[in-house]
Amino acid sequence: MKTFELTARVSTDHDLFEPSVAELPDGRLVLIARPQGDLSFSSDCGQTWTKPVSTGVSLFDPHLLLLPGGVLACFHGSYQGGGLRVILSPDGGRTWQGPADRIGYSIDPSVYGYSHPMLLPDGTVYLVYIHTGGHSASDARTEALWSIHLRISTAADGIQILPALFDK
Repeated sequence: MKTFELTARVSTDHDLFEPSVAELPDGRLVLIARPQGDLSFSSDCGQTWTKPVSTGVSLFDPHLLLLPGGVLACFHGSYQGGGLRVILSPDGGRTWQGPADRIGYSIDPSVYGYSHPMLLPDGTVYLVYIHTGGHSASDARTEALWSIHLRISTAADGIQILPALFDK
């Protein structure tokens, strides 16, 4: 039987929720958390973490995804701009880019924002999400899962919504 033990805590003067972690090309770990987009880094496989620093992006349900070429994407629901969005970092999370200050690139403005991204073999991203974030019975009644296919610029300066994926 395996047992697990707590190795580290990431804490600050406010609550952190819904963390997401990615491994950077240099082997460091980066963590982002709701609600203020707090970032923390670890260079020892998560044994210790830097003090969290806010990105200034008010977000929920963040999901980090490292793309080929090193761009770090954070898919998230947005308190400020609404909908499902993504912010991009060309430098391992030190700086973040989007077309509007602290909001990010809009993927689907009509939804609440809970999603999960997957990197496809061709370097594009397939994103699945639900319409209301579970705040409405309509998702349960319709069993609706939404999806979108997109490409992220290798310069971390934009996204392109792609046609749906179909078997050929």
